[in-house]
Amino acid sequence: MSHRRSPSAHRSFAPGLSRALVPALALVLLGGTAAPAVAQSLPGSSGSSGNIGSINDVGGSVDPSSAGAGSATIGSTGSTGTNSLAGLGTLPPLGTGSQNTLATPPIGMEAEPVTVSEVRHREIGDPRVAGGDTRFERWWIASESMNRVLPVEIWRPASDAPAPMLYLLDGVDSPSPSGWLLPGNVQDAFAGEHVTLVMPARADGSLHADWQNDDPVLSRNKWQTFLTEELPPLLESGELPFTGTRGVAGLSMGAASAVTLAEHRPDLYSAVGAIAGCYTARDDLGFLLAKIVTETRGGTISNLWGPRTDPAYAENDGVLHAEELRGKTLYFATATGMPDATEWDRNGRDLLRFTQGTGLEIATHACTVEMDRRLDDLGIPARVDYLPTGLHNWDNFGRFIAPMRDTLMPALR
Repeated sequence: MSHRRSPSAHRSFAPGLSRALVPALALVLLGGTAAPAVAQSLPGSSGSSGNIGSINDVGGSVDPSSAGAGSATIGSTGSTGTNSLAGLGTLPPLGTGSQNTLATPPIGMEAEPVTVSEVRHREIGDPRVAGGDTRFERWWIASESMNRVLPVEIWRPASDAPAPMLYLLDGVDSPSPSGWLLPGNVQDAFAGEHVTLVMPARADGSLHADWQNDDPVLSRNKWQTFLTEELPPLLESGELPFTGTRGVAGLSMGAASAVTLAEHRPDLYSAVGAIAGCYTARDDLGFLLAKIVTETRGGTISNLWGPRTDPAYAENDGVLHAEELRGKTLYFATATGMPDATEWDRNGRDLLRFTQGTGLEIATHACTVEMDRRLDDLGIPARVDYLPTGLHNWDNFGRFIAPMRDTLMPALR
């Protein structure tokens, strides 16, 4: 693992390579039948081990960040017209009718309009999480901006003394229980820290963004409004003793979200963590990943920020607005997409899952290098960790949780 300020070389992508690999990545991520040559030829070395989630003999999820990846075929039900990447001639249409149909359906809007954001119900403990430990709570919160009632999962600190809050944003399926808990076991990694962990759930394929339009499948998404305006007053009303200090972190889809939230509301967060994310959707690689996130969950990307020419893409560009991160404690991390010697067996010899995990982590590596360079250019300190092997799955992500904790917590205590 290398630190951005260390003398060892870590930027393994040449300038412009991220653009050059877009067509090849598209074929791999959208159902290609052969692993990238670079992955096939890697001799590998023994490395991480652990449970990577459920694996089926056939199929896979386009984003193995999901704890339940490995259960559906790949494709899109969304836009492929003149305003999409396909319409610009840089990759073929994604196809139709083959999104991850086994993912939990998105939570729809309420029949009666939500007129006030409020906590509707609390659940204490869940037998799936730490054996039912009562430090786990699930708050069902009515969002006025989204007209939806959504779960926010909380892991309380060991005592009732005031604690900082660390928001943890999930990947594409944003499951409940949160992937941070299952299979991430974040509660164990933070067992020695006095901090309230806050895990908003069921933000399926949303990029935790404020969408321009309601989506027929993914419903009404005003996640930025919810996370920065509606949720904090409800969490900080006294039920959860609070010190006044917040951090935000995410992985995969949630990594981009954490950075964008912190840039839009720099007053809210003292520390930001991002694992295996892509921080711009303005170039072809970033747009491809945003398209995959939204459309493989049944959404239509034009409902997010409109056509690619829309100013919203620049407004939500984490790289472009990186100056807003100045003064915060920052942690970024990624692997390379290169498998180690045990990866094939640990992925159940599922070729589709293996190739998708490879392609996605190659992409997030390129995106992380881009953000790393941007922060260097601006003179903004950050810890950026790179691992030489690892695919885009929880087996890889889990290796970054402890160093992220050690980086962020001094700014939150």
